[in-house]
Amino acid sequence: MYAQLSRAVERRDWAQALRLVDLLLKQLQDPALRQDLESYRGQLESYHRAQGDPPPLQWPLLHKPFVGEFPVTNLFDHDVPLREGDGNGRFVSGQGQVWTPSPQHPCGKSDGHAGYDWAMPVGTPILAAAAGRVTVARPEPEFFCPSLSRPVRGLRVRILHEGGSPGGIRLETLYAHLSQIWVHEGQRVAAGEEIGLSGESGCASGPHLHFEVRRLDQTNSGEPAPVDPYGWFGSDLDPWSIHPLGAESPFLWQVGQAPSLGSCWPLQQLPGHPPPSGDPAE
Repeated sequence: MYAQLSRAVERRDWAQALRLVDLLLKQLQDPALRQDLESYRGQLESYHRAQGDPPPLQWPLLHKPFVGEFPVTNLFDHDVPLREGDGNGRFVSGQGQVWTPSPQHPCGKSDGHAGYDWAMPVGTPILAAAAGRVTVARPEPEFFCPSLSRPVRGLRVRILHEGGSPGGIRLETLYAHLSQIWVHEGQRVAAGEEIGLSGESGCASGPHLHFEVRRLDQTNSGEPAPVDPYGWFGSDLDPWSIHPLGAESPFLWQVGQAPSLGSCWPLQQLPGHPPPSGDPAE
């Protein structure tokens, strides 16, 4: 249906494009996907009235970085995504919900988690989330993994994306815990190009993809900062956007490309797990 929508926009068949968007909205359950598509519908309506150039369907940037559908097991911690540099015992989701991170929590396991984890079988094709240049494609330096009680070296890929993002900011995407790498440093890759296979290398307790986005420009410190590609939907200020080392997290997925966050968006009580505690982030 997205291909039909793209063709309708290219030929400026606004009525058909709007009908297709409405059909897609009826099918989508994920609030993040719905918000993205509802925003795009508003653009279509304004261009329809003005009969101007069509809005870009492929905005803002990111494609889905894997093939298939898999459950998300860890979200981005907005307070604060500094991994072991966090330690505040407080996990804040992109909706502003607060809980205590725990390995048993269905959606927020790691205090300071700077990306998203999707559980998937070893050997799942991993795709470049956007066009860019590979800056890292090698094992990470060996380090001690507390959860595994041994030294580890994971396989990872980083890709630099310059241009095409909101405001022209430069972004970098990270793909970690891979089992195989199919690209080399300095290589240019297209969006959707296979860059390797998922695995459980490094400090991983099971097979999954860790996907992370770093913002290289217009951060509070002037240094690169991790950001949430799903943006911020809390009722109050995003604590990471006002942190001295933080940055604002824009919604970065193209229409229809954001992987579903399932029961983690909105966060629901799951069997055997308590609901999130505390009030929305202040």
